[in-house]
Amino acid sequence: MSREQIMRKVKVEGNYLNFSSAHFITYGGKCEHLHGHNYEVLVEIEGTLGEDRLIFDFTVLKRLTKEICRRLDHRFLLPLYNPHLTLHSSPTEWEVLFGKRRYVFPRQDVVEMPIDNSTAERIAEYIGDELCALLAEYDTSRLSTLLVGVAEAPMQMAYYQRPFRE
Repeated sequence: MSREQIMRKVKVEGNYLNFSSAHFITYGGKCEHLHGHNYEVLVEIEGTLGEDRLIFDFTVLKRLTKEICRRLDHRFLLPLYNPHLTLHSSPTEWEVLFGKRRYVFPRQDVVEMPIDNSTAERIAEYIGDELCALLAEYDTSRLSTLLVGVAEAPMQMAYYQRPFRE
């Protein structure tokens, strides 16, 4: 294997890649109480070196990830495809029903997520997909794998990993 084909990784993480959001998850026929987390995010990309001897520019990766975190910050994370929730939207609000529970959220306080549950695993997937969409504007031809980690609490992180191109 030539030295140029060796896979290398870069990772961005830290206090600047975070967001605070409210959510609840459904599981086993139950629904958690509405609560929030101070989420921490890490992103790792794997690839080969380019002519400039970089896999990818850290500055760009941090900026794009921070933008996604900013969009999630201080919002309610609404899983649009949760089969256990009944959702009604209007121009000004979202109504969310689970059994006898009813929540009404101002629309501007909601992030509409194309996921089935707002678990850390699915939030990591959402961030990964959003990041790939933003990275489409850049030369990513040498990138092979993307990994996103989302921590809900210290020592409690879920990961999503995908090939860079599917």
